[in-house]
Amino acid sequence: MAIWTCVVLVLVLGVIPLGMGNALLGGKSLHLTMLCGLFASFCVFEALAVPFHAALGSLRLMTVLWCVICGAVALWGFWKFRRGMRPQPSPAQRWTRIQKLLLAVAVALILVQVLNTLLNTYYGNWDDETYCGTAAASWYTDTVDRYAPNSGVLQPAFYNDKYNIAAWPVYSSMLAVLTGVHPVILFRTVLPLFEIPLAYYIAYLLLRCFWPKARGKALLGLVYYILFTLLVAENMPQTSGEWWMVVNGWTGKALTNAIMIPLVLWLLIRLDQCRQDPEAQRTLWRVLLPVCWASCFISASLFFVVPMELVLWGGFYLVRTRRWGDIPRFVACGLPVGLCALVTLF
Repeated sequence: MAIWTCVVLVLVLGVIPLGMGNALLGGKSLHLTMLCGLFASFCVFEALAVPFHAALGSLRLMTVLWCVICGAVALWGFWKFRRGMRPQPSPAQRWTRIQKLLLAVAVALILVQVLNTLLNTYYGNWDDETYCGTAAASWYTDTVDRYAPNSGVLQPAFYNDKYNIAAWPVYSSMLAVLTGVHPVILFRTVLPLFEIPLAYYIAYLLLRCFWPKARGKALLGLVYYILFTLLVAENMPQTSGEWWMVVNGWTGKALTNAIMIPLVLWLLIRLDQCRQDPEAQRTLWRVLLPVCWASCFISASLFFVVPMELVLWGGFYLVRTRRWGDIPRFVACGLPVGLCALVTLF
């Protein structure tokens, strides 16, 4: 089972995103290809989860459809890969001894945090019970979040609209269907192995925006960032995004603060930095679109935060650059999450 679980996770979180990213971007940088493909797969999941939830559909049938759709797009992407449209790695830079040391320190600190989260922390409150209970109830009942996680009683569609629309807990139910591992084990023990390193990788990408030609400074900033995260989590229990990521990184609140908000911000900064390169801008818009749309899937708080990011940053960007033709792109990125915000408000 352990081998099969590893195979499934590599396919779902690695191979399929790589193929989908290559299909959507057509052979750009590897990290953009992976990010685009991963969040595009989340968008497909959300597009299936909402109607299956409303129709009291089968979780296992939805899993099959997700595999067919994403697998077909990934195969198309690899067909492009075979024809030479390969994701291009970033230009290689020589690593100095100090940079290697800083990288080793950062990796060691991330590993310590991952092990601490998996083996040494537990937070049992309403959020934890709701996320894990939803994942387990969906798996046992073969539905998409239609049974109340605290009572096990069948509920009407959108009985708790914020948590029903943001279908992130059901994702581990799908992984449980594919692997045979209990969804709560996947939620609490397996997914943080990917979530915590991804959060720090995005933080590193943001730091590289400030030091594009000084990798050592960015790595040193990452080390400080990790240490500050641990310090804040220790001194501000249950009140900060850092605490959420250290204690229970599988919840939507943790992913919102540590992954989604920084990732949207990084893409917006890169759009500004590449405004003289139309091809690079087109690539970044293609990545920003699924990232923003996948926010509907992660957490209800992103229904409001992502539109605010787009409005504030986009407003300053448009006033400064006079690129008024980008207004429809900002609207397209923010429209689904904005509609989700209106649904939950009214």
